[in-house]
Amino acid sequence: MNKMKLSSKKILGLLILLALISAILYFFPFNRPLTLYALKSRSQKLITYLLLALAASFSTISFQTVTENRLLTPSILGLESLYVLMQTLYLFFMSKFIGTTANPLLEFLLVLVLQAGFFLALQSALKRLLEQGFVFILLICMALGTLFRSASTFLQVLMDPNEYDKLQGKLFPSFQRINLDILLLATILILLGCLYLLSKNSLLNVFHLDKKTATILGVEVEREQKKILWAIVLLSATTTALVGPMMFFGFMVSNLTYLLVSEYQHRWLFLVASLLGFITLVNGQLLVERVFQLQINISMVIELGGGIFFFYLLAKKARS
Repeated sequence: MNKMKLSSKKILGLLILLALISAILYFFPFNRPLTLYALKSRSQKLITYLLLALAASFSTISFQTVTENRLLTPSILGLESLYVLMQTLYLFFMSKFIGTTANPLLEFLLVLVLQAGFFLALQSALKRLLEQGFVFILLICMALGTLFRSASTFLQVLMDPNEYDKLQGKLFPSFQRINLDILLLATILILLGCLYLLSKNSLLNVFHLDKKTATILGVEVEREQKKILWAIVLLSATTTALVGPMMFFGFMVSNLTYLLVSEYQHRWLFLVASLLGFITLVNGQLLVERVFQLQINISMVIELGGGIFFFYLLAKKARS
């Protein structure tokens, strides 16, 4: 019952092969020698791509299972909008008066703590909100996200053009400024979050049926939802603090996974989605570095592809 279907196994084998080929093509540039600096830099980037693929896959698929909606992603919780507001406030106020560059590790921890604190602030009302249903929670989070974006836009209009340019550099996901200390801490947090969600494989499989069935089977739905949501928030906050917001990435890899494999076992969905995410990031960065010569950002490629895919799924759902 827990075995993977033969067709899914073939797709999994193909994805593993593609991931290895993509990693080799990225790691070994054929038109220039591989220096020690390039070796270190590319190793860190490949690890980052793998971490982002894992975090986005585990968090998005788990979130879609808990919310029973495959068009939603954890970004709807407002964490990415909060990140934009935090970066805007820092450049608008703190850098103006303090005038110092923050320590990257300290900034990472601060962003992580504030995003987790935002979700913690909802804990007192979470039980009551869960009784109202997830739609009510999502509406509140969307309203807060809109508030954060509006405040960010207001401050950005008043910004000095040079500060605004710095801000835009921080708001687009970047793999050029990865700090080794940050990467080590992010690796620990992401692996812990992914392992926790993997341990909830059986529970997520039951949630995949529906909440009523889970309740009949003896699952304490509200308590388990809270735990899973905390793991999702940890993964989303860590990736946002590490490289910046990537709205459509998790949505794209999760829904591609649903199209490619007809599995209900979340352990296989997580694995296929992670491989898809890794292949997407590596090849997207290859395109950015070797075709566009770093003139565009990888987020532009992902957002364009993810946006088109989103409208395709909407049109498909409307036709059906």
